[in-house]
Amino acid sequence: MSDLTSGLIVVAVTAVLIGVIFLLVGAQKKKRISALRHLASMNGWSYEPIEEQLASGWRLRKGEWTIEAINQTTKNSSDSANSSTVNSYTRWFSSSVHLKDGIILIGPHQVEINFGGLGDMMLQMGLRLMIGDEAEDAVGIQRVELGSLELMARYMVWTNREEIAKQLIDQQLENELRAWPMKLPPVIKFSPKGIEIKVQGMRLYKEQDLFAMVKLGNSLLDSAYQLEKEN
Repeated sequence: MSDLTSGLIVVAVTAVLIGVIFLLVGAQKKKRISALRHLASMNGWSYEPIEEQLASGWRLRKGEWTIEAINQTTKNSSDSANSSTVNSYTRWFSSSVHLKDGIILIGPHQVEINFGGLGDMMLQMGLRLMIGDEAEDAVGIQRVELGSLELMARYMVWTNREEIAKQLIDQQLENELRAWPMKLPPVIKFSPKGIEIKVQGMRLYKEQDLFAMVKLGNSLLDSAYQLEKEN
C-alpha cells in the first residue's frame, strides 16, 4: 500500500470519526432540550431557546424569576490569531424585590492564606468578579461572619449592610444553602438591582440541579420580602 493510499485512508477515517462525534453531540443536545421542555411543561415554567451571534443557551421563567444558562463567546481582539473565549454560566435572578442601598454577597468559602499585598489583590479581584458593575453599591464592603459554623465552613458573606444581612440569612435560607447539592457553591448577590444566584463555569441542565436553584431562589425571595415588610 502506497503512502498516498495510507494517507487517504487516515483522512477518510478521521472524517468519519468527526462526523460521528458531531452526530452524537447533536443528539445529546436534542435530548437535553427535550428534557428541559418537558421539565418546564410539568412545572408551569416557560422555556425560551437562546441562539444569538455570541451567545447560546436557554431561559426558564415563572412568575417573578428567570433562570438562564448561557455560553457567551468573547472575541480576543488583541490576539493576532483572532481567537475567542467561551464563558459558561447559569443564573437565577429576580428584580421583584430590591435592597434599598448597599450590597450583600454570599459566595464560596476561600482558604485564607497570607500572601501580603498579592493576597489582598487576589481577594479584590475575586470580589470584583462577584460585584460586577455594581461597584458604587459596594463601597465599604467587608467580610462578616454570619450563620452556623457549618455554613461558614462552606460560604463567606461580604456586605456593607451587616444588620440587613443578618436578617436575610434566616434559618430557612441557611438550610437551603447547606443543602446545595453541587460541589461548587453558588454566588448570591442582593442589591438595588434585585437578587441573583449564579453558578460560574457551567450550564446546568439536570433536573435536581435546577430544582435546587429554584428552591434556593424562592427561599431568598421569602427572606427578602420579609425584610421589606420589617424595614
